[in-house]
Amino acid sequence: MNYEKAFYFLVGVAAGAAGVCFLKSETGRKAAVAITSKGLELKDRVATMAERVKETTSDIVAEAKYVNESKSEAK
Repeated sequence: MNYEKAFYFLVGVAAGAAGVCFLKSETGRKAAVAITSKGLELKDRVATMAERVKETTSDIVAEAKYVNESKSEAK
């Protein structure tokens, strides 16, 4: 059982070392920059979409309040 944990630990260390070597290379750096760039672009798009949904929801709530107030005044 302890050998299994040690094995997984060593595999993790080896994968981490391979990742560091990859990111230090020119190709790895370009890939990391491209992926990060796309991630930031996606974050901005999602934030814009969330803001639109928030505005639409606020408009709907305001309109519903107006309708309710109009009904109470009509009585």
